[in-house]
Formats: sequence, structure tokens, C-alpha cells
Amino acid sequence: MGEAAARPELVRVTVDDREVEVAPGSLVWDACERAGVFVPVYCAHKKLEPVAVCRMCLVEVEGMPKLQPACATRVADGMKVRTLTEQVRKFRDSNLEFLLLNHPLDCPVCDRGGECDLQDFTQRFGPGRTRQSIQQKVHFDKAIPLSDKIVLDQERCILCWRCVRYYEEITGEREIVLQQRGVHTVVDTFERQPLRSQFQGNLPEICPVGALTHAKYRFRARPWDLRRTASICSHCSYGCNLFVDARDDQIARYASSDNEDVEDSWLCDRGRYSFPEYNTRERVRAPEAVVTGGRQVVSHREAVARAAGQLLRIISDRGPQAVAVVGSDLMTNEEAFVLQWLAREVIGTPHLDHRLRPTPHLSPADFELSIAGIEDCDLILVLGGEPERLAPVLTLRLHKAATKRGRRVVRLEPPYDWSEKAQPQRVGVIASELDRGAGAAIRDQLRGAGHRAELLTIMERVNSRGCQDMGLLPGWLPGYIPAPSPGMGLPEILASAATGRLKALLVVNPSAELEASPEFEAALRGVEAAVVLTAHPGAASRGASVLIPGRTIVEKAGTVTNTEGRVQRVRAAVEPSLTFPPDLRTLGDLAEALGADLGVSPMATPVFEKLAAAVPAYRGAQAGMRARWGDGG
Repeated sequence: MGEAAARPELVRVTVDDREVEVAPGSLVWDACERAGVFVPVYCAHKKLEPVAVCRMCLVEVEGMPKLQPACATRVADGMKVRTLTEQVRKFRDSNLEFLLLNHPLDCPVCDRGGECDLQDFTQRFGPGRTRQSIQQKVHFDKAIPLSDKIVLDQERCILCWRCVRYYEEITGEREIVLQQRGVHTVVDTFERQPLRSQFQGNLPEICPVGALTHAKYRFRARPWDLRRTASICSHCSYGCNLFVDARDDQIARYASSDNEDVEDSWLCDRGRYSFPEYNTRERVRAPEAVVTGGRQVVSHREAVARAAGQLLRIISDRGPQAVAVVGSDLMTNEEAFVLQWLAREVIGTPHLDHRLRPTPHLSPADFELSIAGIEDCDLILVLGGEPERLAPVLTLRLHKAATKRGRRVVRLEPPYDWSEKAQPQRVGVIASELDRGAGAAIRDQLRGAGHRAELLTIMERVNSRGCQDMGLLPGWLPGYIPAPSPGMGLPEILASAATGRLKALLVVNPSAELEASPEFEAALRGVEAAVVLTAHPGAASRGASVLIPGRTIVEKAGTVTNTEGRVQRVRAAVEPSLTFPPDLRTLGDLAEALGADLGVSPMATPVFEKLAAAVPAYRGAQAGMRARWGDGG
């Protein structure tokens, strides 16, 4: 009864004779959407406040003498809306003719051709012909570089103000302004200064036409040339949802998706423009093995057999503890789970890790605060600049919490301390993995003072959290169960391999940081056998006794876990130009050659079922849900 009383009364609205119920305070635009009635808009955007400047969405509302903007008019109980009357049709027709008066007719060469709202609405609602001569158009500047990332074509701008409002409302940086008046009004950067924002890559997606475009995408493809794949940004641990748009075996662009619980539809430039690294032709293209003193190209089957033979020989001669296994946070959860199983249960070694810099004592309690939950905190404490450096889109979530939700955001500098007295409230503490100890201490102190305090630890790379949850660590089994006999971590593994104490290394997907480490090169030189699974040439491929081609994160299918513990799917967006098995299958083949079987086919879905049985927090979480670690994580 109490729950029903607390529920707000819904408002009944009729749109084109279709009755719908919406929440009080909703916009007419929302009611039309709920009724399945399409209303064209330019200035309106789901993440921006309504301004009603483009007038494209005007509709008839019974009882009102004039047409009303659907994007700025609030609903009332019993309201009747009509979107297809003759008056509405004439206004849309005239509005589109007005917008096209000075718009260039360059759709065939415009990068937004095929996905442009002006083009689509003109086809659907606009006039069949213009009453103005093409010679009468007012011309503006074209192809103005606003930075090395964004190009502005003022002639295509329809003055919807979205770009200006994006900077005012979403980033707070105010880099784009309206200049001049009347027919000469244009958008431009303030005093023609170059854009400096680390979120400027969102501008072409905010723009409903081709006025703002990506410099790296110009003239590269048409939307119908692209194959779109929903996936996750691999640049940091925040887990931003995106679309990978690929043409053949090359990625043409990243486009933002919209997961309100994570990135809220925005991408940082560091992640958005990171895709060229996956387009490199510098790849490990064939399996190789050292045969009678020289490197030779071999078949995949022979490479796996030779790798297993070398490992079995060392295990037989020196024992399983003479072998160490090195993974990386570029692996999927399924690969990490199989790799730790391969190390512990098949090879029998406790020496395994994926981190060059250890972060001891991390637990699910250090990830209780969700990303979306930041907005619900009365006070948000951010420890230093490292969390926002590691996960730039976090800055936009903090800005939204402060400006749209009225939350207090405080950025602390070391030495970290918080002793302010206040009434009990909900407090979020955000720290990098290196400052997790200080963050946990502040959280515990706040709890002792009666506050509801939660910590969010920002990890460094795409699947740092998942590899940790899967037990790809020397001292922990999957699910944070203490290992009965902890082995060496990665720094100790490299040192022991370099001095000859370790005799073999199994290395999978080494990170660029590990590849650049002199200790890693010394370790590869110091062992008798180095079995390497990698996609890119480097220290690992050069030092391998058996080299097996691997795949990059954009060529894999599986799951990764973001820093808050949300399990999300990555999908193969491109196929390697050369055919070789996915990494998960290669690990399964290696296990089979070593005389073991995980019990499932080496595919992501059955392996996830296996790992969820070992880590119950992951049960039911592969559809984008957070893993359930008791009361936290």
C-alpha cells in the first residue's frame, strides 16, 4: 500500500488518437515517442535541456491557439496532441525550405551523407523543390580545422545550438560560441582558438548535419560501406559502450553508444581515436618455432605440439614450479579464466600474474560504488587527478553530478585527509588503484562517523578488474579465494627467469608496457623455453621459442569487466587478414596437447558458464549487469 502511494500518478496523453501514460513532467516529445509517433527534431537531444530553437518539432495541442514545440512542452493529464495535421505539415515543409535556403547541395561529398537528419527529414517532410535560385545562396567558410580532430563546415550549419549547449552543459568548457547576427550567424571557436577539450570527438555525433566532422574519418567511407558491431572501448577500465564501424578488415571509426549506467553516451578522445593502432599491418602472421637452432614457419597444429612438448620436458626435468605463466589485462574474462586454470590445474605452477605493478589486497569491497551511483551521493571525494586521468569520461559524470544533480564534488590532493564534520549523508570516495589504501581509510573513517560511504577504485586497463576476479594472480584463486600456495608475482617472475631459476615462460597477449620492459627481454633470454601467444611483433615475438599468432581485443568475442564490476560483451568487429584460431581456442588446444580438458568446447559462452560456476558473483551478469559480490562490488 505504501509503495503504491509513493508511486507518482501517471499522466494520460493522446497522440494521434493513441492513448499513452507517461510520468508527470514529461515532454510531449517523450509522449509521442511512447506512442510510436515520430516527431522530427534538430535542436532537441536526450542529454541536453530543451531550448526549442529549431521549431522543427511543432505539433498541434488541443486547446492551444498556436503550434507548440514537442521538445519543450510539458504534458498535462488529458492532453490531446496531433502531429499529422495540415497546419503541421505546412510548417514542416516551410521550415525545411528555410533551412535549405543557404545550405550547400553537397550531399554526395558530405561525410554525413546517408546519416544526416536534414537529408532524411527533407526526403520525408520537406518540399519537392526550392523557390530560390542556387546563385542566391549566402556562402560561409568551409573545411575550417578546429583542431587536429574536428573540421567545421559553417555552410552546412543549421544553427541548432547543440554544439554550444554540449560545451555548456556536458563538459562545462564553453569552447564553441555563436557569432554575428541574423542570416550571418555562425558557430565557431572563441576568438578562433583551437579546441583543447579531451571530449571534442563527441561534436560530430551531437551535430545533426555535416557541419562538424571527424578529421580522421573525412572521405573514408559511407555508412552503407560500414559493418557496425556493438562492443566496449578497450582504452581504459571505465567500460564505455561503443560501436565499431569497420570497412573490410580496417576500423573506420568508433561511434558512441548509450549506456546510462556507464558512459552516458559520451566518449573521451583518447578512447574514440585509439582505433588506428588496430589497423596496423605489423602483425604476427604465422606460427613459428625454433627448430635445430633456427626459426621456421610451422603449422598451427605443429606450433601447439612443440609448445606442449617444451613445457612437458621442463615439467618432467625440473618440476612444474620451473614454469611461470604471464597474461595481461587485454584478455577477456574467458581467456583469463582458462589461462589460470591451465597454469594451476594443468601445468601445476603457482607462478602466474598479469600486472607489472602489483596492487595487493584489492577486494570487491573496494568497488562498492557504481558509476551511476556517483550522481546519488551527497558528497563525492576524488583522490588526486589519477582517477580522471585513467578514466577521462569520469570527469563528465562528476560534472553532471555537480551541475545537474547539485552534488558536492571535492578533489583532494595528497596527503589525503577528510575531517569535515557533517550530518550523516551518502559519500562516494573515488581513488586510483595506487591510492586505494588511502581511499579505503577515508571510507572507513566516514563510516565510523555515521555516513554511508562507498569506494570506487579506478583500475588501469580494459580488463584489469576481470583478470583480478578470475584469479589471474599469484595469491588468489577465482572469486578472491586465497591460493593454498601463493607463487611469484610478475616482477619476481621476470627476475627469476632472467637469472635462470625459472626455465620456461608461457606468455599470452603481453601489454605494450611489458613489451617495453628491459626486465622482460632479460627474462626471455634467461629461460630455456618461451611459448608466446601474441598479435604484434615485439620483444615477446623475438624471444619466443614457439610463437603463435594471437588476436587483438577488436577481433575477439567474450566478456570484460569494467572497474565497477559490470560484465560487458566484446564482439569481433574485424577478422584478421590471415586465418588462425581465436586465442581461446589456442589455449584449449594447448591444454589438450598437455593432456587435459576443461570440459567445454573452447568457445566464449560455455567457458563463461564454467567461470560463473567457479565465481558465483558472475552468474547472470554477462548481459551488462554488475557481478554480485554479497553487499558490494
